[in-house]
Amino acid sequence: MYARLMAGQGQFLAELRPGVALFVRFAGIDYERDPEAGPKLDAYLRWVQRILARYDGNVLQLTVGDKGSYLCCGWGAPFAHEDDGARALLAALQLQAPPAELAFIGAVQIGISCGRLRTGAYGSAARLTYGILGDEVNLAARLMQAASPGAIYVSAAAYEGDAGRFSWEELLPLTVKGRADAITVYRLLAARERQPLHFQTALYGLPLVGRSDEIAIIRRKITETIGGQGQVVAIVAAAGLGKSRLVVESVRIALDRSMTFFAGECQSYGTNDSYHVWESIWQSFFAIDRSLSPELQIAALREQLADIDPALLPRLPLLGVVLNLPIPDNDLTASLDARLRKASLEALLVDCVRARSRARPTVLVIEDGQWLDPLSHDLLEAIGRAIADMPVLILFAYRPPEVDHLRAPRVTALPHTTVVELSDLNPNEAAELVMLKQIHLDMPAELRPMSSIVSWPALRVTHFISKSGSATSSPSALRRRARKNSTGSICRPACRVGS
Repeated sequence: MYARLMAGQGQFLAELRPGVALFVRFAGIDYERDPEAGPKLDAYLRWVQRILARYDGNVLQLTVGDKGSYLCCGWGAPFAHEDDGARALLAALQLQAPPAELAFIGAVQIGISCGRLRTGAYGSAARLTYGILGDEVNLAARLMQAASPGAIYVSAAAYEGDAGRFSWEELLPLTVKGRADAITVYRLLAARERQPLHFQTALYGLPLVGRSDEIAIIRRKITETIGGQGQVVAIVAAAGLGKSRLVVESVRIALDRSMTFFAGECQSYGTNDSYHVWESIWQSFFAIDRSLSPELQIAALREQLADIDPALLPRLPLLGVVLNLPIPDNDLTASLDARLRKASLEALLVDCVRARSRARPTVLVIEDGQWLDPLSHDLLEAIGRAIADMPVLILFAYRPPEVDHLRAPRVTALPHTTVVELSDLNPNEAAELVMLKQIHLDMPAELRPMSSIVSWPALRVTHFISKSGSATSSPSALRRRARKNSTGSICRPACRVGS
């Protein structure tokens, strides 16, 4: 924004665009009588900003008043992501519980809504600020006011976009200022633990359509891997072309060949979190139960490492960073500088993979690799180089990268790497897939998109009907729902990416 203002382009900051508004009301600071009020507010704001920075959100406004203080935060402005709604909800869950050093804040109230916002500069000729305006911003503020202490209230629009990723409580309809009718409100409870891959056939319920050439390549690579020649298969394609479906089919084939697998899925907000994608992989690899206390998890990890090789135990503290466990250093690990620590960790994990793969050929899966953080990418390269003589297959699925540290070939340049580039299904395959999905949904014929339609829009329409629960609705009812959600489920991701 600063660069655009300095270039004389300030008038172009104002836009109408999809976005998410989050309001946080907090109390516990006595601005009139507490001499530490300023430092306390500063400490709280810094903590909030660190959380929002992780999810690429922004604190847009701070208001301090005798009836309580509140923050206005936003996603989608000035930068948009395809999952801004999920980012805001994840941030809200963290904002819900300030750490012990901020115990003076007490229970907060949070309101969230999303939709079309007016974003840009507003104010007077002498003083301007950048912010968000609109009905959904007002609604988020009203939800904050209505929320009970410690609660997160979410509008129906924000709920619908990411309902499956979180646990909710549907509340009684709420009447708020500015809305003629009572609105549906949900209370956000928690994030559901995400499975890296949907390996249960029931979640797809359909056979793989097309991709026979790609499957033939993967079958050959699995055979070579089982024979002791490790392989990397890099599956690259734009969003929506079936990378995850091909990965699932590849793992199914590997399981039929008595291989084992460990999987991780990158998150778009994880590009600044060290080893983010590897955490779930190593949790499964070392059989770590996250429901246990950190002390019991560390004890279980020690047993697992001793089973692999007791000589590796002195390097146990190095695993804390990839498992998000507070493992204290010992004399050996405390003496390592950052460079040696990283190299020793990578060597330790390579040794563990080598030992386990001797007992059973192994598949390591990384999905959405375009969002790998730099250290995760380094570890992927280290393991990728080392597996040439191991019965280990790495499946690495990613979109054409937009992140600088992924532009270099690195893993894809290894001699034992095969790059599989996916293109659109041909018209016959696309028509078959759309037909299978529509039959699977038991969709009335009059609601079925024409089989000659381009595959992506046809599949989007089918997915929309499935998610909206309208498979048995009349065409007129479906049109009404589509109009109601015109900036919602069916086009929100495309709008965000486009903006």
